[in-house]
This record gives sequence, C-alpha cells and structure tokens, in this order.
Amino acid sequence: MDVIFASIIKDLKIALKDKSHPYRYFTLATVGFNNTPRLRTVVLRDMDEDMNMFIYTDRRSKKITHITENNKVSLLFFNPEKSLQVSVKATAHLVRDDQELSLLWKKIPKKARKDYTTSVSPGQEIKNPDEVDYLDTISYFSVIKIRPEKIEYLHLKNPNHIRVEFRKTDDNTWKGNYIAP
Repeated sequence: MDVIFASIIKDLKIALKDKSHPYRYFTLATVGFNNTPRLRTVVLRDMDEDMNMFIYTDRRSKKITHITENNKVSLLFFNPEKSLQVSVKATAHLVRDDQELSLLWKKIPKKARKDYTTSVSPGQEIKNPDEVDYLDTISYFSVIKIRPEKIEYLHLKNPNHIRVEFRKTDDNTWKGNYIAP
C-alpha cells in the first residue's frame, strides 16, 4: 500500500509542473444553498509537504460562499489512460494572510491575472463575453487551502480492480486499508 500512496503523491507533484497531466485539472465538490451539491473543475496550483493542496479563485465566487458556510469538500482526480481514480474527502480553508496572498499574486503571469479582476462577479449574467471589463487597481484574488482527511484510490484493471482507502491519523501520517471495489 505504501507504493500506491507514493504513486498518488508522485502524480500530484507531476501535475503541478505538467499542465497536460490528468490530475492538473480536477473536480471540486462543495455543498451549496439548500444543501445542493455543486461541482466545478479547478486547477491544482500547489501542494505542501503535508499534502495540503491549493487552488486559486475569485473571492466573489460561489465556492467561497459555500466553503465559508460548510468547509467539507470532495475532490475527484481521474486518469482515463490508466483507468485510475483518486477521490479525496477534505476540509477547505481560505488563506487570509495578506503577505502570502501578495507573494502568490506576484507569481501569476500578468496576462493570467485578469481572471481575478473582472468588474462583475463570477456567475453574474452578462450580455456579451467580449464586453467584460477588467479593473486595473482591484484584484479579487483568493487562495483556498484544502486539507485531505481521507483518500480513496481505485484502479480499474483485470483480473481484479484495486481499491484502497487511506485515512489521516492523529499523528499526521496516513494509514491504508484495501477495500472492496
């Protein structure tokens, strides 16, 4: 099982550098208004030594509201070439340190910064996508830190599928068990 856990970590680290890796873009699930599940594709931006993952977003987005109300989230990574799925149960927290946010903001290429400077909030109705205004002096850049608590690995293969559940222990290590696929 240690080999499987190490392969998950390795793939996530590769996805940070390789934009074509299937784990670079993953599905984030939150709970929205009236306990409605909400799914969206997000970009894996960073991962620290404790396996906390980081994504960027506009702080006016619905995912920020959802996480503020209920910080339990799920992530889904899928590699279709290997028939491999990694599902993560986690808690999400907004990064509030202005110095850390400023350092991360400076690392974003200038042309990509516009995604966080629109004059209208994400999800707001507009008449024409070509007429979105971008602000020069205001940024709505935000970072979400995702702390994994449980990871499920599912490899669909013959003759037997392999499914492993990893849980974070009190001493911040991971314990794995095979489970029925």
